Amino acid sequence: MRILLTFLLVFLSVSSFTENVIFIDEGKVDSLENRLMVVDGDDKLELLLKLCQELVEKDSEKCIAYAEEALRLSQKLHRPQSQVKALIFLGREDSNLGHYFEGLQHFKEAAGIADRENDGKGLVDSWNEIGITYFNMSSYEEAQTFYFKALKKAEEIDYKERVIGMKNNIAIIYSIYKDHEKALELFYTLLEIYENEKDSFHFALTSVNIAHIYDEIGEYEKGLQYLDRAIPFFIESGNNLMLTSTLNNRGVIYLKLNKRKEALADYNKALEISEQNNYASGITSSSINIGEYFVNENKLEKALGFFEKALKIALKDLNKTSIKDCYAGIAKVYTLQGNYQKALEKTKQFMAYRDEIYNERTQKQINELQIKYETEKKEEEIELLQLKMRIQKRNQIILIVGLLIISFLILRVLHLKQLNLKRKNLLLEQVSLMDKLALEKMDSEKREKDLENLRLQEELRSKEEINRLKRLKYKEDLRHKERELAANALHVVSKNETLDSLKKSVEAVLGSDKDDVKASLKRLIKEIEGNINLDQDWEMFKMHFEEVHQDFFKRLVEKFTDLNTNDLRFCAYLRLNLDAKEIARILNLSVNAIEKRRYRLRKKLELSSTDNLFEFLSNF
Repeated sequence: MRILLTFLLVFLSVSSFTENVIFIDEGKVDSLENRLMVVDGDDKLELLLKLCQELVEKDSEKCIAYAEEALRLSQKLHRPQSQVKALIFLGREDSNLGHYFEGLQHFKEAAGIADRENDGKGLVDSWNEIGITYFNMSSYEEAQTFYFKALKKAEEIDYKERVIGMKNNIAIIYSIYKDHEKALELFYTLLEIYENEKDSFHFALTSVNIAHIYDEIGEYEKGLQYLDRAIPFFIESGNNLMLTSTLNNRGVIYLKLNKRKEALADYNKALEISEQNNYASGITSSSINIGEYFVNENKLEKALGFFEKALKIALKDLNKTSIKDCYAGIAKVYTLQGNYQKALEKTKQFMAYRDEIYNERTQKQINELQIKYETEKKEEEIELLQLKMRIQKRNQIILIVGLLIISFLILRVLHLKQLNLKRKNLLLEQVSLMDKLALEKMDSEKREKDLENLRLQEELRSKEEINRLKRLKYKEDLRHKERELAANALHVVSKNETLDSLKKSVEAVLGSDKDDVKASLKRLIKEIEGNINLDQDWEMFKMHFEEVHQDFFKRLVEKFTDLNTNDLRFCAYLRLNLDAKEIARILNLSVNAIEKRRYRLRKKLELSSTDNLFEFLSNF
């Protein structure tokens, strides 16, 4: 069943609940821009920040331009609080454009200024934005750290708005980590706050969040109660998008409670509202839900109509997830109708979209990891550069002070000599002058040698830093290829499981008496069996594996000559740190059989009960 929205994230930052549209009050913006031309000083700074507030995450180009101007003006006027606000606007636009590293630098600079100036609200706002940025980077532990820091500070200074926001953001993190008890505790606290403040909109949203958690833990009746509390508020406020989403959610829970009549009523109502308001995603989700409902009721023609309706809209909007679900539903209908040719055609289309979505998600995960790695790498480089600059500055100060002391001593000695030379004849004055010139030459040569030594030391440190960064890149490339190997192995599992499922479905049809159907389906089974070729997949996997871990199998066989091909294959999966369930799926065995095979392998490798098998294989 389809759910239109993921409700756990609705409070993370300011968002619009219209269909992917963010409106700018152009009249207000024009008015502020006109006033900006005739003011100066603090009045101009205030107008610039108001324009940023109107344009942030709506018109990035204009917002960045005004924020940079506000930053320059706040520095000129020595207004640290306004400087913090301008940096936060710049950071939000950087993060909105996917430039997370630059956004973090702006937020951290803002936090530093706010901390130095004892600007409590500015510090809380900066930490909150850092937490949101780490959340968008899927770095949930770092996000949670800054949320807790912001919450503690907000409570200290009685910053109520942020106290509520931080509690909600922390509850979202707990929900992601499946710590339902802590998430519910915080959501209940928020629910009480919104009820006391008569904030019906956020009360309804929090009720939906709580219902979502109860749905996850299987307490459907409780989840239903909270959805029932939320729906009247959405109706009263006219928020039809949230209303359709909540109705779809309630329909899903009704089905889990076997209340089929109520589920269909909610699906139909959600579809009606979505059609009235032209919500494409709502129409698609509701239609798929109704189609699956009629499949279970064996009303196949009705089900097919709703699936095709949803498919038409999904294809228009290029919603690949919905397209995949529609093809899966249509294939199921044709299978139940006995139209196996069309069922096979739709199944292939379903599989094509499923694989495409899987590849896109895999690539997205890789890109997120790359962004996270590059961000952490840049932060480390900045810290090292700052440390190097501090050391250089300290050395320069020491050098200057030393030179001043030496100069002072030299001048003092010369001054005393000059007093003595005045009492001597011209010849002694000439000798003294020559001594002075010789001393200055030696001092100059010494300084030149010291500077040359400093330059050589700096070049050596730079070369060592370059070599260290190259080693880090090599290690990261190695970890990246290991992740690709694991992903390829799991993809093989997915392919073989799908082909095996198709094979069983076709074999079930062979029970019919139609000779022509039997002949074509037998040919299809042979084709499917030809694709279920673990040895061929193993050779491809082995080739990629050897690229990452050169001579791994050669060294194993040389040391343990009684290892066979199955043992080597098993060693490769263990070297990738796959668990027993994943290996069982790859080899089409039970988990118990995998554990027995692990025991026999340990005996062949002559390992004791205390030896770690993964660590042992990692050394080859």
